[in-house]
Amino acid sequence: MSGPGAPGLDPADMDLTADPGRDFYRYANGGWLSRTEIPPEEVRFSVFEEVTRRNERILREILETAARDGGPPGSDLEKLGAWMASGMDEAGIEARGLEPIADELARIGALEDRDGVARHLPRLHRIGVEAAFSYGSVPDFDDSDWTIFSVSQGGLGLPERDYYLREDDESTALQRDYRTHVARMLALAGTDAARADEAAEAVYALERRLAEASFTAVEMRDPQNYVNKLALADAEAAAPAFSWVRYLDGLGVGELATFNLAGPRFFARFSELLGEAPLEDWKAYLRWHVVRAFAPALSSAFVEESFRFNLARLAGQKEMKPRWKRVLLAANAEIGELLGRAFVERTFPPTAKRRCEEMVTHLLAAYRERLEALPWMSAETKTHALEKLDAFRAKIGYPVRWRDWSGLELRRDDWAGNRMRARAFDVAYDLAKVGRRTDPDEWGMPPQVVNAYYHPLHNEIVFPAGILQPPFFSDDYDDALNFGAMGAVIGHEITHGFDDSGSQFDARGNLRNWWTEADREEFRRRAKVVVDQFADYVAIDDLRVNGELTLGENIADLGGVTISYVALRKALEGKDRAPIEGFTPEQRFFLAYARAWRGKYRDEALKLQVRTNPHSPSPFRCIGPLSNLQWFSDAFALSEDAPVMRRREVRAEIW
Repeated sequence: MSGPGAPGLDPADMDLTADPGRDFYRYANGGWLSRTEIPPEEVRFSVFEEVTRRNERILREILETAARDGGPPGSDLEKLGAWMASGMDEAGIEARGLEPIADELARIGALEDRDGVARHLPRLHRIGVEAAFSYGSVPDFDDSDWTIFSVSQGGLGLPERDYYLREDDESTALQRDYRTHVARMLALAGTDAARADEAAEAVYALERRLAEASFTAVEMRDPQNYVNKLALADAEAAAPAFSWVRYLDGLGVGELATFNLAGPRFFARFSELLGEAPLEDWKAYLRWHVVRAFAPALSSAFVEESFRFNLARLAGQKEMKPRWKRVLLAANAEIGELLGRAFVERTFPPTAKRRCEEMVTHLLAAYRERLEALPWMSAETKTHALEKLDAFRAKIGYPVRWRDWSGLELRRDDWAGNRMRARAFDVAYDLAKVGRRTDPDEWGMPPQVVNAYYHPLHNEIVFPAGILQPPFFSDDYDDALNFGAMGAVIGHEITHGFDDSGSQFDARGNLRNWWTEADREEFRRRAKVVVDQFADYVAIDDLRVNGELTLGENIADLGGVTISYVALRKALEGKDRAPIEGFTPEQRFFLAYARAWRGKYRDEALKLQVRTNPHSPSPFRCIGPLSNLQWFSDAFALSEDAPVMRRREVRAEIW
């Protein structure tokens, strides 16, 4: 054991018969991989899902207790109880059928012309239906202390643009299934059966035209493609068939001197379609996106059809999650911080917060040490890099100031209504930021989620309490285990500030070039090594990892494990370095890192991830970075030609 009551490295999870120099991923995780089956209600299973399941048990107890016992009128506890009670009211939900969205569908049905479609969009956006395009507040890319309004591409029902444009047999079959799915949903929502197929074809045709004008997944990673701040008159000219003045007024943000219109090509296409496509096609499209948005909150026919396509067909999920988990997932997504406050009180003591803060301090110091010694960067660029690093803000565990939910009405007998009101409440909260100073204390995800992030416009790293759990982190773990798993995650998020995207933002979070041209070119050359390395990995069949799409995450993984190892060595100075459970501190560090990336995928989910997700599949996130590190080779006394290691002359090293 690595500390009082803490699990260490379980030999049953490993395969000590494997050669670490040939297959370190199996050496570290082989026992777990051999015995673990993906639960039928999951599309993948990894450490993230393991921790999530433990967290879910606590969150379920919080919600069920609130539903049973209630709380003072208007209190957070009363709201949580109403959420859970309404979500579990299967009989009531079934009896209401389509009724919760009937008024919205009727309003769409009453639209008399295409100008009416444009006038109706703000109403849909206010209740969280992302039809036509995405919208919301964002820190100003030129002055991140202030918040502006921004719109960007969106309005698609398939995962991203290329799902509409690929022409191979697998893709065309999926496109047919999607059209069938749209037709079934529209029929459930009252469209005449004879018309539903025709309406689905019209919806698909509109979405495909929008997809053609959308950025690719790789292009979406470049922040330069998000920046296009326009005066209102220029925005009007960019989409002549759509009145931005009327839209902004309908949305409730009022007339703005400027706002950000990301992707002018997309909005030119949207305007063109608004002026050309038949009214009935647009009405079918709007009906579809209302149904799509709220199907999981409606009766079983909608829920089952939504599951059939979105989870079973797209991702390979075998069974629907039990209702309590679906209610919980919706809570995390729509009232996350309201639930997260109760979670933090039960799971994240002050001692754990302090130890994590100490780790962050060690990691930032290690990054500074690496930056100062960086041989390929000029003194001029290095000065700006160090300035940015010193300006990092770290948020650990939970917000210093909790969000006020007093204005949200939740009822014990209105599941779909609760979700609609929660979305509208969140949209109003988001839009209220426009034109105001950016809140430096706000969090972008609730504290119970198993995740972490770097926000380039805030220049901050954020680590929710949900991920600060074993095996990522424990107050009882030895330093090697904590630094190998959670330390590498912390280092990963720090490195995002210096990946190909994050490195375009300065210390204040503004999009500004602080590089000399020679240094930026050298960075690109070194990044290309990472692109080529990961593009050589075959994920499934003949589908390779997209080295450009995953570049930022792969740079962050490499930098994260590098600086965490440096930080561990500093933290171990003067401490006992005797082996624990048969492994040296260095070996425990790399085994903990590998354990954090163990995972299994359904074939469909793996394909979906490779095509749409900027993160590489788990095995490559383990061995990809380690194959570049001599420290890893030294820790396990690997031979110079060990297959697990890349040749010295092609190893990637950036930070």
